Amino acid sequence: MSEIKTYRIPDEYFFRLHNVRPRFKNDVEEVLLYVATSISEMTVLPNNDFRNELNKVLFGFKKNATSTQKTIDNWRTEISSLFGFIQETNGYSQPSLMAKRLAKNQYLDEFFNYFLFSFQYPAGHIKSQNVIKQIEAGVRFKPCQFILNLLIEGEKITGKPFSITAEELTQCAYFDLRVTTGKRQAKEVAKLILQNRKDKVEYEYDYEALRNERTGEFPSKGDTNRYAGDILDYMVLANLLQHKGTGYYYYLNDENKEAINFHLQNDVWFDEYDKFYNADVITNPEIGALEEVWFDFVNSFDNIEAFAPHLEEREVENISALIQEYYSRMKEDRKVPTKIFGDYGETLILAHEYLRTKDGSNRQHLINKIPTPLGVGYDLQSIEIPKNKRYIEVKTTKSRKAINNNRFKLTPNEWDTAETLGDNYFVYYLVINDDGKNIFVIQNPIKQFELGNIKVDKNLVVEFSKTSGQWHRLLEIAN
Repeated sequence: MSEIKTYRIPDEYFFRLHNVRPRFKNDVEEVLLYVATSISEMTVLPNNDFRNELNKVLFGFKKNATSTQKTIDNWRTEISSLFGFIQETNGYSQPSLMAKRLAKNQYLDEFFNYFLFSFQYPAGHIKSQNVIKQIEAGVRFKPCQFILNLLIEGEKITGKPFSITAEELTQCAYFDLRVTTGKRQAKEVAKLILQNRKDKVEYEYDYEALRNERTGEFPSKGDTNRYAGDILDYMVLANLLQHKGTGYYYYLNDENKEAINFHLQNDVWFDEYDKFYNADVITNPEIGALEEVWFDFVNSFDNIEAFAPHLEEREVENISALIQEYYSRMKEDRKVPTKIFGDYGETLILAHEYLRTKDGSNRQHLINKIPTPLGVGYDLQSIEIPKNKRYIEVKTTKSRKAINNNRFKLTPNEWDTAETLGDNYFVYYLVINDDGKNIFVIQNPIKQFELGNIKVDKNLVVEFSKTSGQWHRLLEIAN
């Protein structure tokens, strides 16, 4: 019987990277969307007052009805420190750009791309004493960018798609100072992983640095690998990676090359800690003073086109051909103007409306995207059969998992327009996830509110019930 080969990081290079891990990890998309929508309109408040208002929001989440204050405090810390939902300045707090953008767009993959774009070690999402330890060890590590490079290098070496596990990432990179200080590059790590697979090694876990001082026990494999695993999972939610098998193998999502390339080509780095790397002494107050600056940094990025959801090339071709068929017929063979295409969700609904009315009307030329600057209170003009017009406000939620969300926000202008147009005004709530694309159609939201079928708070956040409209499958050419 052959001897089992093992691999462990040499003790002098072992250094555990860790960060806040949300207790709502299994529901992270649903929780973040709920919180962002709830707090996006909160005003600037003293820190304690803002904290109390956020507590009310967290208690309002359906699974927290019987939660303790301690649980809510933990959730608040995780949402604010890890995901950057709150910005603090001089004793005052307000909802961050990260929260406001998610509330407005409701694109979870876009959110996680922004999150991963700035995520690094060391950073303000880590306690000050741990930031100091990372600086003293020389850690300078952007996990998302490194992982993308690792998978690319693995593909170059093998000549085929290359995947990694959370265990391999932890043991060959995440907890190895040679990697996290930049002394060992992604290509070397890819070679190491492949060699370990060839040798059929088993990874060791009894690192003295991980031993619990109180119990003398070592953490489980799952606990040890979870920090690297969390980043891999967030990269799946960002559509940068796919996973296969039971979810333990992660590989590049080749359909999202634009976002992948953007991460690879931008060496964004929070450099406020750089001055401490050669310091003789680093104090907690010095590091703690940079927390507000860190969260300002996280929320300084916006309008990154590569992170916004995009139609696939096939979808663009199909939708263009569909619209051109009617547009040329009604407009004497003129080309479809580019302005007819809008936001990702709006464009899908535009095509849906052409297909919905395809066999019942010859007025498809009236179906149009309304330019945003006009501020008319709806996104699309469509038609009824036979002769009326339909004015559509599109709200889109995009996530990996099917989440239980029945909330969206209207602007005052959209609400006023809905009042004016009555039965001709529709809200199309488009839900996109790995299970498919479906629309919840609400006709005349004002009437539905008066009937008690929807709730509307002071910030015009709408919570709808199943009695307020109907679910429809999104019509697509491929269908």
